[in-house]
Amino acid sequence: MSSCAKTFNAVSSRLNETDYPLFVNICKMSALDLKIYLNEVLRSYYPNTTENADGFLYAKGNLPVLLTAHMDTVHKDLVEDFYEHKTDQGMTIISSPQGIGGDDRCGVYMILRILASTELRPSILFCEDEEIGGIGSNMFCQSEFIEELEQMKFLIELDRANANDAVFYDDDNQAFHKWIEKETGYKEAWGSFSDISNLSPACRISSVNLSCGYYNAHTTNEFVVVEEMLDTIGVVKNLLYKVNEEEILAFKYVESYYSYSSLYNWNRGSNRYYTPLPSRTRTGILEVVFYDSVSDNYQTWAKEVDNEDSGWVDFFFSHTDVCLDMITDYDYYEL
Repeated sequence: MSSCAKTFNAVSSRLNETDYPLFVNICKMSALDLKIYLNEVLRSYYPNTTENADGFLYAKGNLPVLLTAHMDTVHKDLVEDFYEHKTDQGMTIISSPQGIGGDDRCGVYMILRILASTELRPSILFCEDEEIGGIGSNMFCQSEFIEELEQMKFLIELDRANANDAVFYDDDNQAFHKWIEKETGYKEAWGSFSDISNLSPACRISSVNLSCGYYNAHTTNEFVVVEEMLDTIGVVKNLLYKVNEEEILAFKYVESYYSYSSLYNWNRGSNRYYTPLPSRTRTGILEVVFYDSVSDNYQTWAKEVDNEDSGWVDFFFSHTDVCLDMITDYDYYEL
């Protein structure tokens, strides 16, 4: 079974009671209230913070690593009720009938826990509107602060489902991939888009998106495995300590031959993406057979697309809860 289709057997459940009140409170906040709260928290750790009116919160640290997460979720309703389950394996699972919003309140919580449990101060970026195209991170790329990211060793996003994924998107710096896998024990996985898909091409520094322990994202069946979230907190802290204690060279962004960013011309002056680059294949129909965790069944998606590459981008953008290993078959028919 794919890790993205993970299930659990609860042996006990509590309604509106939790051992992790900070995480639940973060999940309950609206995006606006969360932004106000996070701005206050950052000011308690950093002498200077920047609040963009409609885009991001940023604090420059003294350690050359950026941690980033996004403040928005896809759920229209705020969390009112929640369940904390214990599984037969002793794991803690948190869910909500309104959708718990682990994507990406997990990442927000994890960054706060890291700041509270270490004296190290990486730079922090909380973005708005990742779920509708990375608007906040795009605005950050238009700002003067993007130049500060050019001094980073690497960027870490905390916005990935599952337990031990490391997603690099457009970045083809194999030395960075191998280093992250070695230091974290996580395995390279495929993803369609996240805020680092904007940030890395703009600052030319490598980045990775690490698992946060949430599953069934973008559905009200979403749940969070707390222990997996805590494990990644430990992994990130180890990376920060390593940078603080050792001479680690900056990992430079290497754009892959086929990537999200290569499909569009980046224009930092216009705050938008241009038209696609010329197609590598002819117009056709991409047909994909995949496991759908919501219906617990196999589904077929087929669409006429400009070329095979753009078809895959379209598929993963419209199926953000589908992992690569959930695809069982596919074909491309040229027209």
